[in-house]
Amino acid sequence: MKNRRMLVFGATGYVGRYLCCRLKELGYDFCAIGRSEKVAAFFRDNGIPFVRYDMSSDVPIEDVIKGTADDVVINLAACLAEHETPVSRFFDVNTIGTYKLLEFTRKIGSKKYVMTTSHKVYNNVDAPSGTKISEDVKLNYCGDHTPYIISKIAAENFVSYYNHDFGLDGICLRLTGVHGYGEILGHLNADGHYKKSTFEIFFEKALRGEPIEVWGDQNIRRDHIYIKDVVSAIIAAAMADDVRGIYNIATGVGYSQYEEACILAKVFATDKMSSVKCLPEKPGLTRGYVYDISKARKCLGWEPKYHDLMVAYQDYKREWESKKFHNYHYIKPEEAPLSL
Repeated sequence: MKNRRMLVFGATGYVGRYLCCRLKELGYDFCAIGRSEKVAAFFRDNGIPFVRYDMSSDVPIEDVIKGTADDVVINLAACLAEHETPVSRFFDVNTIGTYKLLEFTRKIGSKKYVMTTSHKVYNNVDAPSGTKISEDVKLNYCGDHTPYIISKIAAENFVSYYNHDFGLDGICLRLTGVHGYGEILGHLNADGHYKKSTFEIFFEKALRGEPIEVWGDQNIRRDHIYIKDVVSAIIAAAMADDVRGIYNIATGVGYSQYEEACILAKVFATDKMSSVKCLPEKPGLTRGYVYDISKARKCLGWEPKYHDLMVAYQDYKREWESKKFHNYHYIKPEEAPLSL
């Protein structure tokens, strides 16, 4: 399988750049494909083959990319809920873009397709305290991320259709919240205005040695995953023979915001380490989530290596200091988080 070429669509995004650099390190044959012209220099600087293609283009993919039956098609292209985006764009890229890539996979005769999707499809799943959310739960979504969620569920349904009707080995990886240097975790408006996430606020206070306040119930825990575990999961899915379906990609471990803040305070302390104070009377997180990853362990042979938050954030610090995977989105300079 290692000799099969990987076609990485959506490569100019955050996950795509980490994945392509890792594929090069491991000696895989692959091509990076993406729409961002300004990110093309990143691939040139790192000696990575790159082809520019926009998934919303009317130009057929096969007119730009010459694929073969031995290729593994990897789809990382997506419009994210964290970005201000017209609803139509979610469906043009997330849903119709998926259909186009599935058709491309079928036409070149390949049986191997891997796509990243999102844990946000579980947004309104009410899991009893102490239980882990599996891929089999009934989805019952609502809220302001619903258009994005529906676009991703529709994309997953297209993969199921191609698996059933065309014998594709299509895999959907439902990623939990991804942490790592270069990612924005707040909300980015089209004009560059940015609202920082709680993590980014904690990060900045840790750097400055300022007191960190953690609001709400700290019995609520969330399961996040480090970027390098996401990369290893994608490679495991691409290499797995005769495997299809939907898989949770998380750590199976939940942390409270208090635990997260304490670790950030230790890892990113400079002259002074931040104190961390809980204020349970103030509004905080309203729900937690920890995911069942047993299916990915069994079928993909994958295991997260950065489930210990201290280990993950120590590596995060090294990447933050190197700035290799810096973010390319336009954010008003006065509003950009120091984590970038």
